[in-house]
Parts: sequence; C-alpha cells; structure tokens
Amino acid sequence: MGKQRLVILSGSFPGVLCGVSGHVQLIAEGVVRRGGYEVLVLTSADRALRPETAKGYEVKGVIEDWGYLSARRICREIIKLGPNVVHIQNPTVKYTGWRSGLMSVAGPLLKKMAPSIRIVVTQHDIAIGAPAFRWRYYPLFWAAEAVIVSNRRDYQAVLEAGIDPRRLYRAPVSAHFKMHPRTKATRSAARRKFKIPRQAAVAAYFGFVHPGRNVDVLVRALSILRSRIKVYGLIIGGPFAGAEAYYDQCQSLARRLGLAGQIIWTGYATPEQVADGLAAADVFVSLLERGADLRNTSIISAILAQLPVVTTCNERYYRDPELDEMGCRYAPARDPAAAAEAVIGFLDNPPPRKLLSQRAALLDPEKIWAQHVEVNLRAYRGALPTDFNSVRPPG
Repeated sequence: MGKQRLVILSGSFPGVLCGVSGHVQLIAEGVVRRGGYEVLVLTSADRALRPETAKGYEVKGVIEDWGYLSARRICREIIKLGPNVVHIQNPTVKYTGWRSGLMSVAGPLLKKMAPSIRIVVTQHDIAIGAPAFRWRYYPLFWAAEAVIVSNRRDYQAVLEAGIDPRRLYRAPVSAHFKMHPRTKATRSAARRKFKIPRQAAVAAYFGFVHPGRNVDVLVRALSILRSRIKVYGLIIGGPFAGAEAYYDQCQSLARRLGLAGQIIWTGYATPEQVADGLAAADVFVSLLERGADLRNTSIISAILAQLPVVTTCNERYYRDPELDEMGCRYAPARDPAAAAEAVIGFLDNPPPRKLLSQRAALLDPEKIWAQHVEVNLRAYRGALPTDFNSVRPPG
C-alpha cells in the first residue's frame, strides 16, 4: 500500500515570526521520519518564509491572504494537492484577532467541497481566551474528525464545545530547540556575551513582548529589586505583531526608571541567543495575564534550562497542577512588588541543582516531541486517543 498524503495547513512556518512555526516543522519532520505519509506544508506567501529548512517534505508558500473571503480559495489549494488528511493549525499569527474565526469558515467549507478528506485540527490556546469568544472555533471542531490540544485546560475547553472525547487528543509539547547544559562554564560564557557582571543576579523573560505578558510589570519589579541587590534584566524576544508600541513603552519605562543600562533587550532572538540568555539567568519571570500552564513553551524552555520560574496563576480560569509540581512560584500579573519578592525568594533559597535537572529531564524535547508525533499519527489514522502520561516531577 502506498503512502498517504498529509497536508499541514498553517499560516506560519520557520522564517515567519510565530510560536506555531517551529511546532509545524517538528511535526512535519517527525511524521516523515516515521514513514507512511508524504508530507506537504501549505502556508503563507511570505518573503520571510524559509522553505529550504524543510527536510524530507515540501513547503508550498502560496496563500497570499488569510481573510474570510479567501476561505474558498484556500480550500481549492488544499484540494489541488490531493490529500488524504489535512492537518489545520489554529490559530497562527496570520489569522488571529478579528481573523481568528477564519478556519471555522474554511474547515466546514472544505468538508462540504471534499468530504473524503479527513480533517484534523491542532487547536493552540483556546482556554486563555475569554469563554464568551470561544464559540468562534466551534464550527471548525464540529467539521473535524479529530481535535488535538496540548494541555488539560484546552482539553476541557474543547470538551465544552460538545466534542466527543473519542475525537479529542492530548499531545504533549516541549521547547522547539535545546538549551545549553547548566554548568559554571556555560553561565560564564553566556554572561560575557551579554556583558553581564559575574556576580549580578539576572531575571530573564523569553517570548513575544505584548500586553498580555506584562513585561512592563517585570520592568517595575526590576526597579524594586535594584534597591536591594545588584540585578540585571534580560528580555529575550521582540514585539508580537501589532504590539510594537507596547514594546517601545516598556523600553521607555525602563529608561525613566533609570534601568537603561541594566535591562538588555535582545529583540527577536535566534535559538542560540535564547539558549545563551537562559544560561546567563538565575530566575525566569513570565507574568502572563490569564495565568500559565505547562503548554507555554517559554516556561518549558526555562525549566529545560534548569531555572526556577516565577509566573502567574489565575484561578478564575485555571490552576495547572503540573506547574505546581514543577516548583513554580506565583505572583499576581499586575503586582511588581509581589513579582520582586518571588524573585528574591528564589535567589535567597534556590532549588537544589539536582532537582532542577530532574525536572528538566521530564520535558526532554526529543522524548516529548516523539510522543507528540505519535498522538498526531493516531489522530490521522482515526485510532482512539490514549492519553499521554501527565508530567509527574520529583520533589
């Protein structure tokens, strides 16, 4: 029996600044390695696209517009490729905000135009949205034969759409690239690159900079910390699309607070710069507005870098027990004093290095992404989901 054809539909792919880009690449590579599918990625006609990074599969960057009126054109492009399975990534940077319901138009339309194509959806970040607006994704879920999520919070949110749990899969995620080994040598080398004094305390953030990440609060927390200790801040990442003004405001705030020389802004960072930045840090801080969970690859990257994590817990939405078990400390999203105290708590009483290493091992990217690909393959075949083992860290 010949290979089946899989088309991965995604607004982003490496080169396009979006958290889903690396995710798509890892899925495509993993499926190709497992065999049984000819893989094509259908994505944006974006000059930043890097199709040459594809290994063993083809990237077609031909979608010029991701507006609602383009839904039929997108479906035609899919049908031309003759897939047995189409795997939709939803949402991506190309269809977010007011365009975030695009796939709820395209998915049902594709099912009407080509009912034999099996539709699989990976839904990124449904539960962090306001419950009143989740309905915009429901038609896509109803049109799909399978829906994949990465965490308990999203799993529950999709169930609430009336999806049969036999069609709902959980696939674990990890970082998209490896961190440096946690040694004195890598720490020293990383600090030299950023010109950070050896004895200074460093609080790092990694991810897109936009209001939902409260980077301005981290800046204010660093100002509080400066009155007590020698501290540097390391902001690894550039502004999310449309958040350039907020990025500028955060930098302006740092200057007004006299922190211009003590906060380093990398802008959009390469994997090597991310690994260097986290190696240079003592504590990781990510103050997500709606609370964190172990789906957040920035936090996962910090755990892999063997850093203690300060983040947020918004019990109005969800409290992730896996983050509790990973030893995270919590601060309210808009409280710089509480964030500063949480950082001081870790600096004064850092977790044992062995424990941080054990926690990192549980999120090993090679192991986790292999599990993720296996879940995807089950969804493609229509095999019943078998829930992945929840992370149970030591300590």
